[in-house]
Amino acid sequence: MNPLLQILQQTLADNFAPKKSGILQRGAIGAFVVALVVALSFIALFFLALSFYSWMLMYVVPPMAALATAGSILLICLIVVTALYFILRSKPNTPSQADETARMISTVAAIAGDELGKTAETNPKTTLLLAGVAGLIAGKYLN
Repeated sequence: MNPLLQILQQTLADNFAPKKSGILQRGAIGAFVVALVVALSFIALFFLALSFYSWMLMYVVPPMAALATAGSILLICLIVVTALYFILRSKPNTPSQADETARMISTVAAIAGDELGKTAETNPKTTLLLAGVAGLIAGKYLN
């Protein structure tokens, strides 16, 4: 293949290929959808308040209609905030199976560490020799 064609192909692939991972793309799309829903909700609430105000004008004077509209909106906001508070209020956490497993593993590791510590205290030369051999093996294969 022509080297110039390879360079052109690589340049096109770099420029047009998505640079974000799938998770980041889904996150960006989700954030856009949430922003769109919030904007449309504000528009809908504005027209709902406007229609309520227009309806109230038929029965009361304009200042009272405006007061009734604002009061209704504040009451709806209070109900929504109260509902969100009760929904998002923290519930008591029960320890999950993973927490219990991690606690058991840490207990076993502590017991094994104590046993190895006792062995190292009683046989320091053997422990030094094994640590040196382990270090050489790790240095050879991990480097």
